Amino acid sequence: MQYIEQILYWAGDNIILSLVLGYLAACIESFIPALPIMAIAAINAAINGLVGGFLVSWLGSCTGVVIVFLLVKRLAHKDFFQKRKTQKVENIIHKVKKSQFKVVFLFYTIPVLPSSLMTIAAAFCDIKLKDFVVPMMFGKFLMMFTASYIGSDLVGFIHSPLKIFVVAIIVIGSYLLANKMNKDIDKIYVKRHKDKD
Repeated sequence: MQYIEQILYWAGDNIILSLVLGYLAACIESFIPALPIMAIAAINAAINGLVGGFLVSWLGSCTGVVIVFLLVKRLAHKDFFQKRKTQKVENIIHKVKKSQFKVVFLFYTIPVLPSSLMTIAAAFCDIKLKDFVVPMMFGKFLMMFTASYIGSDLVGFIHSPLKIFVVAIIVIGSYLLANKMNKDIDKIYVKRHKDKD
């Protein structure tokens, strides 16, 4: 992480290079969960500003998650992977099957939850990509925006109750919007299948 931070600050003088490297850093985190994505998002925002830093962090992280999801999904039924499912992954699979949208959304919204295990568990659950991407992207949106918002003006955030209130409103609003969008997608999916029949 220290090397990534140094590289991002080194590239700060060149806006295109810093945006590209910020995107790649956020994408790579999906493959190396030990890297702190919140710190990467905060550094991106500190270097590239709130909007630029947020967008490269969000898009980069979502891209990485989708790639990992598709890779695991493709290989999930191989004996090699089936034998290496840990109990934690099994527990998350069970939770996903009980309440798919809410669980996926929360795992990608709350930084302390193991989102890398969620990606693997979701792939093992045979969730369709469209059903996975919506809650994942909205969850990542919240997490990346929060980290970017704080990172772009850390001192101002600490001393401003209004900024804390704004973040809370965005979290609630995004969840409601994401849930509605997911229901709309399901309606479209059902309608298409009825039309085919």
